[in-house]
Amino acid sequence: MAKTDREKTILWQLEEADDLLQRRSLDSSYPEVRIQRLPVEQLVFEAAQHLRADELVAFPTETVYGLGASAVSSKALLRVFAAKKRPLDNPLIAHVSSLTQLEQLTTHVPSLAQQLMDAFWPGPLSILLPARRDLPKELTAGLPTVAVRMPRHPLTLALIEEVGMPLAGPSANRSGRPSPTKAQHVLEDLAGEIAGVVDGGTCSVGIESTVIEIMDGRIVILRPGDITSADLKSFGVPVVYDQHLVEPQEEAAVPRSPGQKYRHYAPRGEMRVLIGETAACRKYVREAIGLAHNQGKRVAVLGFESSIGEGADFFLDLGNSSQTIAAHLYEALRACDEAAIDLIFVRGYEPSESHFALMNRLFKASGGAFIDLR
Repeated sequence: MAKTDREKTILWQLEEADDLLQRRSLDSSYPEVRIQRLPVEQLVFEAAQHLRADELVAFPTETVYGLGASAVSSKALLRVFAAKKRPLDNPLIAHVSSLTQLEQLTTHVPSLAQQLMDAFWPGPLSILLPARRDLPKELTAGLPTVAVRMPRHPLTLALIEEVGMPLAGPSANRSGRPSPTKAQHVLEDLAGEIAGVVDGGTCSVGIESTVIEIMDGRIVILRPGDITSADLKSFGVPVVYDQHLVEPQEEAAVPRSPGQKYRHYAPRGEMRVLIGETAACRKYVREAIGLAHNQGKRVAVLGFESSIGEGADFFLDLGNSSQTIAAHLYEALRACDEAAIDLIFVRGYEPSESHFALMNRLFKASGGAFIDLR
């Protein structure tokens, strides 16, 4: 049975945005989506009305698209878990547009946390704070802390301000799938199942925020991201990684942060991460492509120079640094799904501070399938 306009997911686009080619594609590809092109004030107003009614609206950030819901409504938050098929013991991050909104989430902001907010907000840093006792357990997974951040995207800051309350915003995808960095990615997973998507263009960072907790005079990194331990060390206190990151084979029994316990970001095809010199990777990939083709499998090569991808069915170089690879990783994994790829080879890096966040995402996406060719 066809959905009525009232039941369709709304894709809100800015009236002045110059992306007519993409719009035509969306018009024909998603019959369960109704596109509205509005001035920014009207767009924000209409999206906010749905959020106030406990409906779900995906929004853009500098990291990935978030699946927005009232952070203080159990009804709305339960809809998030149902839409994403997300385990209920996985806590959510609350997004604020101003420091005054913290009063709806916590009774106390430690001085070091305030310093970090002053330095990095708005931006890709989520901080665990003491949770108010009246917060919905769906937001905190029953923990005594709540993760909070202020996103760096003008549309979403305006949206949160218009709603007048913090918004939960886990990645706007099915749990386990690559996170969405474009509005189209959200529609691929959730079209027809959520109230709407605010199209804010492509996310600039491309991986989820760094999540930290302040414990015993130290900054503990629970999930690595664009803000690194080197960025945090300037505040005069020790900075350490949570134990699950030091020994990633040990899953957290009770996750204190999103991204700790469950497999994430995974494409449909098998994924292997190769670490080693160019010659060793070229030899390995060439032999693997031949074997895979003999078995009727399609192969993708991501993040390497073109010579290593010779003979592959799909190839993307993704850029020359771990940061540019991270920014394009999820889009590339979704492209592999669209190309019906069975086996994916991705460039990995030797352990270092600058590569830590990317390697964390590659570990999760591949299920730990690292091939060391050094």
